[in-house]
Amino acid sequence: MSRSNFTGHEFSGLLRERISIARPSSQRDAIGSATNQSVPIGEFWASAEPLGTGLEALGNSRSALPRWRFTLRQTDAIRVGDHLAWGDRKMVVGSVSADHRFIPKTILKAEEKR
Repeated sequence: MSRSNFTGHEFSGLLRERISIARPSSQRDAIGSATNQSVPIGEFWASAEPLGTGLEALGNSRSALPRWRFTLRQTDAIRVGDHLAWGDRKMVVGSVSADHRFIPKTILKAEEKR
């Protein structure tokens, strides 16, 4: 398929999952302790793909948490360490990369939290 025939509508049809991104806050409370708050970054439509569990260096341990790849429209708002919520699942973003071919998109890899 040539670039001229590839439209954003085809990519949009793959973005079926709604994810929310929040960034941990660096604010302190009145006595200087770190707060457990986060700052909302936004909600995004994304496609989700399972990546399996565990690090290869650990032999894909069964106790490792599931990892996911999310693809969404290009954005510079998301950073490594941000919190990702997808339905009942809570995750931490482990990597953020950009794909500028055909339709610019952002690819996130995230691991579920306990």
